[in-house]
Amino acid sequence: MAEVLVVDDSSTMRKAIAHALEGAGYVCDQAENGAEGLRLALQNPYRLVISDLQMPVMGGLNFIAALRSREKTRHLPVVVLTSAHEVESVERAKALAVSGYLLKPVTPERLLERVRPLLPNR
Repeated sequence: MAEVLVVDDSSTMRKAIAHALEGAGYVCDQAENGAEGLRLALQNPYRLVISDLQMPVMGGLNFIAALRSREKTRHLPVVVLTSAHEVESVERAKALAVSGYLLKPVTPERLLERVRPLLPNR
């Protein structure tokens, strides 16, 4: 059973994030947009979501808002990993109670540094 859901429209980025996490012992699922991510999040008991903001079909902020609007996923930790660093994006993400906001590019070490406190017992 996967612990982490990685949501990003770039397959290269999704694979790199999953590779870093799997190398640290986590099991990951991947989704290419917020709509697919929401479907998976409602079907599976993830412990953490890592999401981009700028994606087609359903962007990250709408995806996070949809997670927060459902009882099952309301308290699911979400780390934003994006190239979007506009003040408005950061403020909207904070208003949605994200657990972290990382800017791309990110090193595997920095990613794991942010994720490990959210996924104890590793």
